[in-house]
Amino acid sequence: MNCRRKLRQSIVDRSARSLLRGCAVWLAVAHSGSPATIAADDSSVGALPARPSMRSLESASALGRPPSKRALIDAREALQKRFGTALSHTDTAVGARLAVEILMAAATEETDPALRWLLLDEGRRLGAAVGSAETVTLAVKRASAFYEFDALEVELRSLTQIPLRALNAMKATQLAETAESLATRAETDRRLDLAARSQNLAVRAWQRAGNPTAARTAAVRHDLLTAAARQPQRRPVR
Repeated sequence: MNCRRKLRQSIVDRSARSLLRGCAVWLAVAHSGSPATIAADDSSVGALPARPSMRSLESASALGRPPSKRALIDAREALQKRFGTALSHTDTAVGARLAVEILMAAATEETDPALRWLLLDEGRRLGAAVGSAETVTLAVKRASAFYEFDALEVELRSLTQIPLRALNAMKATQLAETAESLATRAETDRRLDLAARSQNLAVRAWQRAGNPTAARTAAVRHDLLTAAARQPQRRPVR
């Protein structure tokens, strides 16, 4: 009999404890919100930060297209209003060099895409006119940081527009070194024909600079690039 009484008392004690725990949970819910809210609060502790949405990320390497003809018309009007005085003296070498410095400096701070393009393009054109190969390359490289275009081809075309016969030894040397640098970059990009044409310009510039040793070395490289450009290009093995 004593065993049965103790068993019944144990069952009653367990039921009472369960009832008390249920009341405690109910009271906690009533004061702090629903069980879902409590679970959400608990799960937020130590949670990892949310991953950024792909839509909110912009590509840092995205380049814009060169401005349209219509946009350039409007930009040219703005160019004349702001830099008309500097551009009016470009018929002299001193005035052209001064205009190049003004245009290139303004392009670094310009936010309008069309006007920025025009500033760099005018700087490139005037740089070629005064025989500054360094200015041509700088203008093209700065433009290629903002716009999508064939920078290597534009640079070579601009360098060939430099009046070679009017250059002194120093400027001819600068042109030769710039052309050889362009040939190296074109060769790296596997544009061997462009590399050979750039190296040919370097040969002529070295000759104009009166440096026959450099001209012969450049000629050897030109022949190698020309031969490589004539060979069929092998497709990479996958």
